[in-house]
Amino acid sequence: MSKYMGFRRKEWLFLLRWTVATAMGFTVGSPFIVGVIIILGLGASDGYPLGDLADLILFTIIGLIIGASIGFGQTLALIGQAKQSILWLPVSIFGGTLGGFLVGLVSLTSLQLAFVLSVAVPGIFLGTAQKVVLIKFLKKATGWIIANIITWTLAQVVFPAGLVNMDPYRILNRIGDGLSFALFIDLIIIFASVAVISLITGINLTWLLKNFKKE
Repeated sequence: MSKYMGFRRKEWLFLLRWTVATAMGFTVGSPFIVGVIIILGLGASDGYPLGDLADLILFTIIGLIIGASIGFGQTLALIGQAKQSILWLPVSIFGGTLGGFLVGLVSLTSLQLAFVLSVAVPGIFLGTAQKVVLIKFLKKATGWIIANIITWTLAQVVFPAGLVNMDPYRILNRIGDGLSFALFIDLIIIFASVAVISLITGINLTWLLKNFKKE
């Protein structure tokens, strides 16, 4: 497989580091997403009308958390691979927040459509914002946006397997039980779900670094 992909050992190591760091970043950030859902989401279910401002705030903050958590993990993975890798974090936060905000705007008219777009749209804007950093050390970075579109579309299928374990009532029960094996399994499922998705962007970025990195 290594020969087929054309990656050398150090490139496979970077791919592994990228995949693990991205998945770990989101897993660490997931409790904060649950917290926001509990504070705003459950409040909305108790009587706020459809399209209430709480929905806009909810999607925006979740987009911010996704951008920050994933961006932080990926920034660590990029150290030694990219120039000014520290910029990856702020542009990821911006892209994730903007995507979440736009989904929030959709929720003002259709909450169901907003939920459909809630995974894919922040990722698309995340990839577009991250291209700003990639063009500093890659000759061709457009493929990154394409990879993100594919990846976050796939997330619509893969994410539910992990995010179902982020149901607020379920998490509250887990917290009530204290640290437990069941909570550990929930986090492993979330980690594995994101790892599957981050592997695709990782392969794309590793290939771009191998073939189009600026000297």
